[in-house]
Amino acid sequence: MQHIGTVPVPKTPQELERAIQRYRTSDLRGRELFCHWQAIRLAALAQAATDIRGDQVPGEDSY
Repeated sequence: MQHIGTVPVPKTPQELERAIQRYRTSDLRGRELFCHWQAIRLAALAQAATDIRGDQVPGEDSY
């Protein structure tokens, strides 16, 4: 599992949602706040890339 500082990067959409909720309700400051933000950002970008690859038109390779 990839970590940013001591913060694990969420892997699933459910983990990402929980991480966002913890981020919003926590009283983080400084480096710890940045590490949480960066882990959420990396997870969201990775999941967005997966979503884009899976969003293809059926049969498009036949044209």
